Order: sequence, then C-alpha cells, then structure tokens
Amino acid sequence: MSKRDCLNTSVQEPPLDYSFKSIHVIQDLVSEEPRTGLRPVKHSKSGKSLTQSLWLNNNVLNDLKDFSQVVSQLLQHPENLAWIDLSFNDLTSIDPVLTTFFNLSVLYLHGNSIIRLGEVNKLSVLPRLRSLTLHGNPIEEEKGYRMNLVFPTHSQAPLHSLLSEEIAATGRGGESYCGGLPPAQVFPTGSMCCATCPASPHSTSVESLRQTAPQLRSGNA
Repeated sequence: MSKRDCLNTSVQEPPLDYSFKSIHVIQDLVSEEPRTGLRPVKHSKSGKSLTQSLWLNNNVLNDLKDFSQVVSQLLQHPENLAWIDLSFNDLTSIDPVLTTFFNLSVLYLHGNSIIRLGEVNKLSVLPRLRSLTLHGNPIEEEKGYRMNLVFPTHSQAPLHSLLSEEIAATGRGGESYCGGLPPAQVFPTGSMCCATCPASPHSTSVESLRQTAPQLRSGNA
C-alpha cells in the first residue's frame, strides 16, 4: 500500500482513544490499551494504528515529554496526524512538539491550565490548523483574549478559536461547535461528539466547565 493510500485509509478511521484513562505521563500510552468504539481502529502489518486522530482528553497530563517518540510508536504515519484532543488535562503551556505536526487541523486544549496568552502564538506555524479550543483555561481572563485568537496562518486563512460562552450565546449548541470543525476528511463519521465538546450539557459556559472539570476527568460527570 502506498503512502497516499495509507493516508486515504487513515482519514476514514476512528480515533485512537485514550480518554478517561488517568494517564499521568505520555509514556504510559505504550502500555495502555486504548478504548474501543463501534468501529475498531485498523492496524498496519507492523501493528501500528492507521488513523489521523489521537484522543488524550480527560486525563492528568501536565506535560508532553516524549510525545513525538510515543506517537511514532503508536501510529503508522505520525506525520499525518490531523486531530489531537488534549482537553481536560493539567497542561500549563502549549508544548512546541505540537507545532511539528504540520497536518494538524483540529486541536482541543480546553479545560487545561494554560496561563500565558502568548503560548497560542506558537501555533501560527501550523498551516492547516482550523479548529482550536481554549476555553476553560486561565488565559481567557487575560485582556485581549478574543482578539489574539484570530491570526493568519501560512495558508492565509484565519484560525478561529471556539469559545464556550459564544456557543452558549448563539443558542445553537452542537450546531455551533460541531459545525465549526474542519471538513469531513478529518473525521467523516461526524457522530462522535464526546463529553468534552461544548455541545454537551457539561460545558455550556466557562463557569460550568470549571465546575465539572474534576468529574469529567474521572468520568463521573
């Protein structure tokens, strides 16, 4: 199978899902069994996953040490990674390793502990990034938060951060959030809106995000 064929196959695959696993360090992914969904993730002959989506939400990660190395062990084509969900962890910054995945289109970072607005500027080097979530982080209290979350990428297309209070204000719930995701090639099933999505009852506002984050991490919400 050619690399192009692998790419076409992987975009049709469900995510490699390690959510709600109480994972403290990235290295734990190597020994941890991912969650199984309605459709199992396909694997290459070498045993690596054929998918472009990696879900690590609702864990207790405070850094991404060895992220690139571990992803290379898990995915057949780590360079094609397009969707990373790191929501509801304990990250205080945006690790530069995320900027090395140039096919990244969707990045969920909501419900973390990111404290510096300047961290977001690191992501401007990602040419395909279209959906970024940052609500429920301390940075949203900083002056100029909204203004600084729209900036040009190399593709000359603006990146829009989806803010939970804006979703609540529109009254459209899931339509606002899921409708803002990139086109179907990122995750064509379009039906796996998880508990971390602002469309869920847990996160219709910033305040509710903060109140329910501990329960969401443990899976008891």
